[in-house]
Amino acid sequence: MERNFKRISDELKLPQESRERIRSQLSSYQKQSEDIPMKKATLKSRMPLIAAAVVMMMVLTLTAAAAVVHLFRNDIIVSSADNIPVSSSENGAPGAVAITGSGGNPPAALDEMTESARFKSDDWDVGDSINGGVVSEYSQWDSAEVLSSDPTLRSRCVSREDGAEKMEYTAENPANLLDTMTGRVTFDLGWMHEQYDYVPDANFSFVVSDAKGNYVSEIFDALYAKKDGSGYVDLSIYNIAQANYFGQSYIVDGSFETSYYYTSVDGYEFLITMDNGNVWAECRTSHATVSLYGAYSTTDEVEDILDHLSLTVNE
Repeated sequence: MERNFKRISDELKLPQESRERIRSQLSSYQKQSEDIPMKKATLKSRMPLIAAAVVMMMVLTLTAAAAVVHLFRNDIIVSSADNIPVSSSENGAPGAVAITGSGGNPPAALDEMTESARFKSDDWDVGDSINGGVVSEYSQWDSAEVLSSDPTLRSRCVSREDGAEKMEYTAENPANLLDTMTGRVTFDLGWMHEQYDYVPDANFSFVVSDAKGNYVSEIFDALYAKKDGSGYVDLSIYNIAQANYFGQSYIVDGSFETSYYYTSVDGYEFLITMDNGNVWAECRTSHATVSLYGAYSTTDEVEDILDHLSLTVNE
């Protein structure tokens, strides 16, 4: 799924290493632009979030007394670009409109994904991969203190001069990362570990706090392979203290081979899209994003994963 990488850098602020990982998967994708009357359009590339490369969502609305309540902030499917609302910038001029589209290229091979997904684990004691953060203001860091290099659960404290800190973790088994999360988003990996093989050390998590110790953001990301070797999935879950950090995005109907909304058994709305061997699923709320990217996976397989996450977003 294709998006302009400058918009990705400006909005998402994934770690530089993560963006390189995404670029390695989408290396042959070309930047696109689309002219929309009265709108400035930007195509944003889909990533498995971290990882990753990032997927979509819908907006559910409830109307009462002419009020609209947004339960989910997923990408909105529109019949044509002309149906995208015109946004205004601060000076009243037409603002940027984010449109998500498919690059059309097949997935990267598992060994390529594995190499890029291990970037933090392989660099743990060297410290070249300490930069990065979901929130742009917390993406650059000064130093790191390694607390543990035990592959069962590696940990290090990344900091900068103003006192902000990022606690980073990787593990041979991604299930060992669950206790490193704050509980704002909870999920279970039991079913995943029965149906898929986790890729050792191809994972990470971190929690960021500001100079006063206040919560800023967190992320979990892990790569899994199908047991028959026919494909893989990357699961990425992150949460941000600031509400509605990312702007609304749109999808023009027909730009993917398949695109539809799916509600998991836990009651969370996902936008699922497929194109040329890739499948993406994403649920975005005001604070949290749950993202799944699959290579050579069916929609049934993706829906099964979503239904077995025991997902809870505590907002």
